[in-house]
Amino acid sequence: MSRAIDELPTPTHIEPKKLIVLSAPRTGTHGLYAALKQLGFRPFHMIEIVKSGPKAIRIMNDAQKADLFLDGKPYGRAEFDKWFADYDIIIEMPFFMLHSLVRAYPEAKFFLTERNPEKWATSFASTVGWAATKFRTFPMSVFLYFDAFASCMSSVVGIQVAYFSNGHWLTPEGRKYLVENYREYIAEVKQIVPPQQLTVVRLEDGLGWDDICPLLGVPVPDFKWPALNTPEEFAGHMGPVMKRVVRKGLIGTTFILASFIAVGLWYLKRMM
Repeated sequence: MSRAIDELPTPTHIEPKKLIVLSAPRTGTHGLYAALKQLGFRPFHMIEIVKSGPKAIRIMNDAQKADLFLDGKPYGRAEFDKWFADYDIIIEMPFFMLHSLVRAYPEAKFFLTERNPEKWATSFASTVGWAATKFRTFPMSVFLYFDAFASCMSSVVGIQVAYFSNGHWLTPEGRKYLVENYREYIAEVKQIVPPQQLTVVRLEDGLGWDDICPLLGVPVPDFKWPALNTPEEFAGHMGPVMKRVVRKGLIGTTFILASFIAVGLWYLKRMM
């Protein structure tokens, strides 16, 4: 089966990776993304995919399915260099393809923010879990057929929620597995990444300029750290996607129903 990543041209220039952030979503990654942009870096975060088209989501979906489920050929250095050619920092993507990315960049500096597992599970469920559930609930599940981007996004977040909840989604059993699997992820990161290459910060202890600037060899700025990690902020990004799906779905279903009615009336006239 062809992969979306293979459709990308070979880049003429690849930005060296100054840092790879292994943090899970809902652990301060969006604030970190904004902070790094303010410092002049070019970080890649999930928001870059949300701003792109269906191909970007297919690229991510192929990568996470290969790494999490061994479904397809895992990405290597060549694929990641294609995908992240214009970016010098990778954020959040490793949570969904940890082994592939660590193998591809064995010489990299790695950074990890870890959060209280129960708090992380609650936040993940109320954001990524909320979006995945919304997409698979009627009538949104029907409207997805009229929006290729949202259909691909539904697949991405659905895979994530199903995997980290062990298939139980947002049931009490699923939430228990979210906590357990997050704990296991943190432990696995610390096991496979050499300690001299890994910087770990607890989110509850605070995340700020003093944690990231020395690691990147840049001075600490005198402006405030962009603290962005609320469910409302997440909904602000997903809301327009949901609204577009509903609008296109209503137009598409209305057109189909109108066509059926018109054909039915024509047929009745022929029969009279």
